[in-house]
Order: sequence, then C-alpha cells, then structure tokens
Amino acid sequence: MQSTREIKSRIRGVTNIQQITRAMEMVAANRLRKAEARLMASRHYTERMSQLLNYLASNFIGKTHYLLKEKEEVKVIKLIVITSDKGLCGAYNTNILQYVQKFIRENPNKEIQLTLIGRKGFLFFQKRNHPIEKYFLEGVEKLEQADITKFVDNLIRDFQKGTYQELHLFFTKFVTMMKGAVTGVKLLPIEGEPEKAIRPDYIFEPSEEEIFNAMSPKYLENYIQHAIWESLTSEYAARRVAMIAASENAEEMIGELTRSYNKARQEAITRELMEVVSGAEALRP
Repeated sequence: MQSTREIKSRIRGVTNIQQITRAMEMVAANRLRKAEARLMASRHYTERMSQLLNYLASNFIGKTHYLLKEKEEVKVIKLIVITSDKGLCGAYNTNILQYVQKFIRENPNKEIQLTLIGRKGFLFFQKRNHPIEKYFLEGVEKLEQADITKFVDNLIRDFQKGTYQELHLFFTKFVTMMKGAVTGVKLLPIEGEPEKAIRPDYIFEPSEEEIFNAMSPKYLENYIQHAIWESLTSEYAARRVAMIAASENAEEMIGELTRSYNKARQEAITRELMEVVSGAEALRP
C-alpha cells in the first residue's frame, strides 16, 4: 500500500487538475452562450437564402449554367473540412475525421483535394501523408470574412475552369449541448431541390438569372461562414461536456484516494499503538 505522504501528494495533484477542468468548463460555457446566440441568428438567414437559391435553381435557371451543370465525369473532388484548433473536446474531432475518411474510401478512383480549416484536421492528414491543397493558418476562430470571400472567388473560378468537378463541405452541426451531428454538404454544382424551394412573395427585379449570378457567390460565402459557426458552437459544447465529466471523475478519484489515505493512516496509527504496547510489555518486570 502507498504511504500516507504519497497518497496526500496524489490528492493534491488531482485537486489541482480538478480546479483547471472547472475553470475550463466555465470558459467553455461562456463561449458557448455567445456562440449559440450568434448561430441562432445566422441559421434563419442561411435557411432563407438556401430556400431562395433552390427556388431560382429549380424554376428559372437552365441547367447549362456552369454552377448548376453536373459534370459528365467526376475526376477531382474538393473537400472543405472544419475541425478544431485545440483538443480536450471529447470525440468532436474524431467523429468528423472518421466521416471524411469514410468518404475518401468510398471514392477510391477519384483525386481528393483537401482544404482544411482547423489545426487538428491538418495534423491528422499530415501524419497520414495525405496531400493537403490548402490549410488556413489563421485558425477557426480568427478566420475573417475577407479570407472567406477571397477563398470562394478562387473556388468558383477553379470550378468554372474544370480544375475540380465537385465541392463538398464537412462540419459538425450543433444540435444540443450533448449532441453534435457530423454533416456533409455538396456545395458545387448547386443542386436545385424543388421540395426545399419556397416561392417568395415578392417580384424579382432584375431577372432571376442576374439575381442568381449575384447571389450564388454570397450563398457559398455565407454557407461556409455558417458552417464555421456551427462547428465552433459544437466544439464549445463538446469541450464543456468533456470538462464536466473530467471534473466529476476527479471528484470521484479524490474520494477514493481520501478513503485510501484514511485507511493507511488508521493502519499506521494501529501499528504505532501496537509497537507502544509491545514495548511496554517488554519493559514490564
């Protein structure tokens, strides 16, 4: 059995870790509140934009438009993968990376071009020697709108040139604090879905095609930005849950160590008493 000094040292160490996990849980909770409020405000705008774009794509724009036309042969697929920059968030990164790996395995004969937002995804694919076309060094939280706008302009130009034939976005959608849903969305070519299209109660001016041309880049920018906010909110929620679990585990460990300490201390006291009694008996005439 460990000595009382060793057990006391372990209790002190676990207590210090528990203080850190509780502090991290409070930080994650604060960030989660702000991120969730921002996300809820963004969701309605993104949904309405998607509905309008679906309406235009389904009813007005001919399938000859370069952003709508399906390629006869898909050779190159570009993937945008959003992970976190930091760890200690449970299975958040593992789930999204396994989902992407599954997609890659399902397309063995196609060239996969990776665009990574988030340090964890970059480290994961770098260790596996998977070719990475682009990595945003700014990180998920510091990525600015201007960077996304420039990125989308390049995406549209390369798609029009035929550099790649499909664009997919992978991120974690925030559902509840306890649950995040790994999501894969095909962004290009844009697929008009009549069942999701809602006819707006206003008149288009100028023409629907001109509106589509002006709106489609903004739609891609907004969707990528919205996916980043979904991912950040899911990350903060996962980190908060992980830190709560870590604090509870630390509390349980402290309880077990305290019981071990009391037992060891009791045994030491009993042993000392036995030694005193034995000594007294030995001195008795």
